[in-house]
Amino acid sequence: MKKIIAILTVITLLFALMSVPVLAHKDNKSYGNVTKSADDIKIDAVKDAVYDKGLKLDVNRQYDGEGIGDYGTTGTAWILWQDGFLFVFAEIKQVFLQDKGEAEDKQSGQPWECDSFEVFLDFSNEAEGGDCDQFRIDAWSYRSFEQRTTTGENSYGGDASSADGVFEGAAVINGTNYNVEYKIPFQHPAGAGSQIGLLLQINDMVEGGAGRSIVFSGSSTGESRSWQAAEFDYIVLSDEKVTAVVQEAPAVPDVPEVDENAMGGGDVPVPDVIAPPAPPKTGDAGIIIFAALLLAGVVVLRKKIAVK
Repeated sequence: MKKIIAILTVITLLFALMSVPVLAHKDNKSYGNVTKSADDIKIDAVKDAVYDKGLKLDVNRQYDGEGIGDYGTTGTAWILWQDGFLFVFAEIKQVFLQDKGEAEDKQSGQPWECDSFEVFLDFSNEAEGGDCDQFRIDAWSYRSFEQRTTTGENSYGGDASSADGVFEGAAVINGTNYNVEYKIPFQHPAGAGSQIGLLLQINDMVEGGAGRSIVFSGSSTGESRSWQAAEFDYIVLSDEKVTAVVQEAPAVPDVPEVDENAMGGGDVPVPDVIAPPAPPKTGDAGIIIFAALLLAGVVVLRKKIAVK
């Protein structure tokens, strides 16, 4: 009877697990764990050493749906977190850098048509459509922020003040390449174990204003990418703390040198060596053995007398 009850219990548990709704989207994949930085991070688009301890992601999935083709544009990003914030540092490599004047004409109205890097976040990782937050920095450090919605009623500011008070960021140009760095506050409570939907996007405005080449991170092959948060892969915040600070080895004390002048000069005196005591001579050893035997004989004789 007990075996039957145990079998029925197992079957009940299996049905219960099968009936639990799955919150994660079936096609979502985990990018991996994001470690927590124990070091302070300066937002200046110069890579802090601690980023090498974070999650490293490639941004190399070319999108042809709207872009004009593959121009060899790629990116590499590193991600860390601290209480209340997500940090992203990215290096973007491209063949052409957009003319600065052209970029400035687009910044306030069409910032996605500037050489720029975008971070899309679904902080709940439960979006069923396009609801997410979009953070953008172009090669000239122009920041913009947008809340994307399934209905298309997106919020967008007309100047850089749209990002003020929302997130920090910076960019540095290096030839035709550039680096960007973000400090993004969590829009929902998050901590170790939290899953956050994520998409990284490069906008590469190719030579002569011919159009935009678009490159993504992640595993999705759909054409909606940044317009469908439900297709985002996700990161997991880890409780592992990392640091780039090298612990110094304890100092070895210096051995003091002998000051010959303080000792009157000349050779350093060597203390006399005390010779060990000489071993007993053969004759002495014989006397000792004889005395021991004589003493033993006396003891035996006394015992015999006592017995009588």
